Amino acid sequence: MFFLPLPIVVALMLLSMLLMLRERLLNAPSGRVFAALLLMYCFALLLIGLRWGYNITALLPLQALLAAAWPPLAWVAFRSLSREARIMQWPQDWPHLLPIGLVLLAILLWPEPIDVLLMLIFVVYGVLLLRLARRGPDALRLVRLSDARFSHLALVATGCLLLAFTLIDLLISIDIRLYQGSRSATIVALANVPSIFILGLAAVVGGQGRSEGEAQLDATDIEVDNSDEVEARALMPLLEQLLVGQELYKEPELNLQRLARKAGVPARKVSRAVNLLTEQNVSQWVNEQRVKAACELLKNSDENVTSIMLNVGFMTKSNFNREFKRITGTSPSGWRGAYI
Repeated sequence: MFFLPLPIVVALMLLSMLLMLRERLLNAPSGRVFAALLLMYCFALLLIGLRWGYNITALLPLQALLAAAWPPLAWVAFRSLSREARIMQWPQDWPHLLPIGLVLLAILLWPEPIDVLLMLIFVVYGVLLLRLARRGPDALRLVRLSDARFSHLALVATGCLLLAFTLIDLLISIDIRLYQGSRSATIVALANVPSIFILGLAAVVGGQGRSEGEAQLDATDIEVDNSDEVEARALMPLLEQLLVGQELYKEPELNLQRLARKAGVPARKVSRAVNLLTEQNVSQWVNEQRVKAACELLKNSDENVTSIMLNVGFMTKSNFNREFKRITGTSPSGWRGAYI
């Protein structure tokens, strides 16, 4: 009886997701990298399904190469959201080819340490991703302000799951050595499949978010001294004039980099000023101004909620409703109802 292994089913689901969102992904400046990452996830799931569903062991070398390739690609993809530069820069980025080269050499010359090599690769890139994530949502400086939170969650999920894969591979290695692999298929089904599905979702979310630019230094990473505060207080009126006076908050594609260019200062100084003086990250501060403008329109105009949402710079109703409730404690309709 023919059956389709669960990993292959998940791969088809991810592929369908990629096809539905291909235009948006491919039109984003780094969307092609995330599209490639998603395709790699699909291929990885296909190999897992063939290996554990049909016991095709000849695919193991290819599966190992793929496992060595996608952590560096995930790092490059998310890093590309944090800097204005080419996605890959040579020669400084050549070390990211080492994982593939080392695993290839192991396949050809000494297969025994492949599992250990893969676990080390997962740990290294998991730590790198989580170090980037530690700086907060606006560390992804090339992400639209409205998407920064979701892209940051995708970054955190990818970093955590890379570390989780280390444990999964360790369990599989122990099972193969002690129990002849009798439990490995179950481990794969219970852990690898949902994990890679989450990573696929993370790739989609991360790839959709990139626009012109945005960055943040989290307040916990800033050593505050008097000069920082003086500089921040001098800069903040200009930022408020740009955002509120010139109504930059109305731009859906607004990001930290654009705001910094308008102010004529580096993005890190804009982020530092906002962090110090508002105790918010840049996306929260901008959304607060958008919600304030929406409150005025809800109170003083007859426009419907959707039109107001678009007029003040929000792109999705879910984001608008969430931010509105975070700031006001109620829904847009509830706010309007209080004044009718």
